[in-house]
Amino acid sequence: MMPNSVCWNITNCCNDNCLFCYRDKVSKNLNFNEKKIIIDKISLSGIRKLTFAGGEPLLVPEIKTLINYAKSKGIIVSLTTNAILLKDEMLDFSLKNLDWLTLSLDGATDEMQREMTRNKEHFNRIMKILNYAANFERKKCKIKINTLISSINQDSIIKIADIIINNPVDRWKLFQFVPLRGNAREYNEKFFISDETFHCVIKKVEKHLGKEDVLISISGRDSIENAYFVIFPNGDVKISQYLEDQVIGNALVDDLQKLWGNELYQKDLHEKRTKFIREY
Repeated sequence: MMPNSVCWNITNCCNDNCLFCYRDKVSKNLNFNEKKIIIDKISLSGIRKLTFAGGEPLLVPEIKTLINYAKSKGIIVSLTTNAILLKDEMLDFSLKNLDWLTLSLDGATDEMQREMTRNKEHFNRIMKILNYAANFERKKCKIKINTLISSINQDSIIKIADIIINNPVDRWKLFQFVPLRGNAREYNEKFFISDETFHCVIKKVEKHLGKEDVLISISGRDSIENAYFVIFPNGDVKISQYLEDQVIGNALVDDLQKLWGNELYQKDLHEKRTKFIREY
């Protein structure tokens, strides 16, 4: 059985520089035809959902064409963006054509977002997009919010929960900071949060939300390392173990089913994390 979803870091380029980020800055980006080949292979493999991520996927010139191409193959398509370029026609296109639009909110104020090292306009930008989406008549996609929990913002998560409740958010994903690679490894001491503290925050959130109709998913350290099927900008498929990346193949040339068969993947964790996809 194939994974329910694949995360494709389609570019190593980004127009922001968050210090907690673990994007791959060195992999070569594929050309347009190579990207279409990977979409074809994802479709044929039986994977149901594809997330375009990065870097920043809106920096890919042909991203709208690739979204439409994946949709034409019957794939559930999600886009994870820092939202800097998500405005005007691109915002309308996303709301009309994506199945899921994923935004990030790591603080309930602009000040906290800056402490988390996002750009100074991030909080206001996300709130404007949520307000716009709530009133967009032709909206077809669902909205997902990603929140990274670290030592800096651990006491602000309940305030974010209140924002989630009062806005058109269909799913809220809470990540534990993990120094996997890139900036995150370099600035580990700044953001590090223990497993115990992370799970304590999660319990507080669940208690606070009570019976609120918000779909929550949790990604702790184990899930981030072993339960995600991730394609990197050059097509490499990597799995991380003990904070070290291991290349197990390349999506452009290898059989995706064989790659997913690698014994290092915690398939039960992936199934638990993504089971909602089967109910979509």
